[in-house]
Amino acid sequence: MSNEHDFEFRVESRLTSHGVYVDEVTEEDEGYSLTYESVNVDNQGMIPHREVGRVINVFRDLHDDDWAGARIEADVMDFDGNKLGTWHVEAEWIDRLHNGDLSEIDFSEKVIETVEPVGEQES
Repeated sequence: MSNEHDFEFRVESRLTSHGVYVDEVTEEDEGYSLTYESVNVDNQGMIPHREVGRVINVFRDLHDDDWAGARIEADVMDFDGNKLGTWHVEAEWIDRLHNGDLSEIDFSEKVIETVEPVGEQES
């Protein structure tokens, strides 16, 4: 099993118990691209902020404590394959968080500001 597939498997296995079903994780030059299905989306299609935090924490947990971070871009889908929205994390935010230059609350606020439900994205 390649390292990339092993990483995807570890991300998937840690998130499944939280109702996050990973379709794909790819490592790219600038970071990671993630597509997942969520059972936690409310009846208005809103992506739960707590779920976003869980996904990010899995990426953090799977790297060493001195990890400088990487950009993480996520596409959130429902079980019918409909895109519900996107969110992302900048590598700099993770680095600043790990260095103590950014609090957990400020980090979370930055990430939550990137959540874009599909109805609010440009067509």
